[in-house]
Amino acid sequence: MTDLHFSVDDAIARMAAGEEIAVKAHRATRWFKWFVFLQAAFALAFTLSIDVATVPYWNAFALWLLATLSLWSTASLHRRSAPRNGLRNMGTAVATWFALYTLMFDPALQLVGASSPWWWVLAGVIAISPILACFSASSRK
Repeated sequence: MTDLHFSVDDAIARMAAGEEIAVKAHRATRWFKWFVFLQAAFALAFTLSIDVATVPYWNAFALWLLATLSLWSTASLHRRSAPRNGLRNMGTAVATWFALYTLMFDPALQLVGASSPWWWVLAGVIAISPILACFSASSRK
């Protein structure tokens, strides 16, 4: 085994280089927070456009799909700088949101005849909560 001897100046320089690399790595992954925010905004807009603004489902779905595909294609270009398991977690969150909204909240609120827009806003916010959970640091490590 070799003995490594560093001078104090060399150790300080190496620590500074490590901190600089950490700052650059953090800066490179900033796009992911915008990715999560935009995906959540698209999902909430989809929910509210159908149930509050009464846009036909397939028109709203086509717009949501187009926006989501463009967002995910941009994310795939930057996947090397994505947090570990970040895109996988986002994919799971988007699938969970879609299932929550289309299979649970929308039929349930229509069944009870909820006509107030505030019920739909509440259902939309609750449904996008899996996407918003990707903001937490534990989902990005």
